[in-house]
Amino acid sequence: MKRVVAGAVLMSMLGGSVAGAQDLAAIERAEAQLVAAWEASPILFRTAAFVSEPPGGYGIYKERPSPSFAPGEPIMVYAEPVGYGWSENADGTFTFGFAIDLLIKKPDGTVVGGQENFQKVELTSRARNREFMLTLTLNLDGAPAGDYVLEYRTRDIASEKAGVISMPFRIAG
Repeated sequence: MKRVVAGAVLMSMLGGSVAGAQDLAAIERAEAQLVAAWEASPILFRTAAFVSEPPGGYGIYKERPSPSFAPGEPIMVYAEPVGYGWSENADGTFTFGFAIDLLIKKPDGTVVGGQENFQKVELTSRARNREFMLTLTLNLDGAPAGDYVLEYRTRDIASEKAGVISMPFRIAG
């Protein structure tokens, strides 16, 4: 009984009711605050991981146990960006995504390869999606064995924001 009374007091403090928990308007107000914080944020990455197979969807991925790759093995990265923008379209939809540049560096920072506009990922939705993933696959056929740093520079297509995914890896000898 104490839990029910405590829950009713808490819900009344939050402006909700015990029976309905919260109404849709309260959820929409909270979501508007989240969107404002999101828009004020720089591009960050909630997750960036080497994966052993293509992800099944947002949050559905199998992380590799090691950042070591056999020669010629594809290097696949799964990442969850936050803080990107949305462009509102005339039909009420939103477009969002990234233009992505690639750099391969030695651990001392020396650039050994790269490609501007390596990949572009763009989606259009009826919502301001915040569950968005990037899957980036790199094939380094013929690269010599050694230690490297993989750097993806992500440029938001809906704002001036940019972010960097930087991940050390090894090509086994």
